[in-house]
Amino acid sequence: MNIKNKPIGILGGMGPDASARLYQIMIDMARVEYVVKTNEDYPEIVLQSIPVPEFISDTNEVKKAYLMIKDRANKLINQDLCCMGITCNTAHIFIDKLRKITKINFVSILEEVLAEVKKRGYNRIGLLASPATYDLELYQKEFSGSGIELVLPKKKDIQLLGKIVERIVIGRVNSAERKLKRIADNLKEKKVEAIVLGCTELPIAFPKNYQLPVLDSIEILARSLLKRYY
Repeated sequence: MNIKNKPIGILGGMGPDASARLYQIMIDMARVEYVVKTNEDYPEIVLQSIPVPEFISDTNEVKKAYLMIKDRANKLINQDLCCMGITCNTAHIFIDKLRKITKINFVSILEEVLAEVKKRGYNRIGLLASPATYDLELYQKEFSGSGIELVLPKKKDIQLLGKIVERIVIGRVNSAERKLKRIADNLKEKKVEAIVLGCTELPIAFPKNYQLPVLDSIEILARSLLKRYY
């Protein structure tokens, strides 16, 4: 194959496990979907792992987090990238500003998830995400006018999801799978056709082989970035 292309830029570290998982998924996808034959066939990836403050639950830190992300984005674009992504659904509150700054192909997880849902022909989707993603209505706004119904968890389950995400970020995943299954089961009872994992931490602990189709937002981002690279 011997691909010589501009590198992929990734703004990560939100949290670091999700970024590490994205990198591994991209390598595995390159092997399976693009049949790499030598080391130089793998994608060139520039990953910035950014230790942003906890802006997801503390809105006072939003400006500080944005300035850090903006600074790293500016550093990345100096490397003449083919495209860029950010490994955090909630951080997509910044994507319009980042697109204006970078002026390159900045891939949106939200847009790519919607495209995948449409491709699969689903009409009613259950969404698991961080409390901030719900509060900011990121997916609600993205899906508005699409004709696809988003079904959200109960308020108490949304609060529980926030605690689960916090524990996954610091490496504590014990009991998370059981709790996530219960929340997903509650959505399943509402006749959703599939579950969207709209937080890049959740796939780390979400049960494998769930009874419904599961759309992993980090896998969708990985495939979208590789498509632009290859």
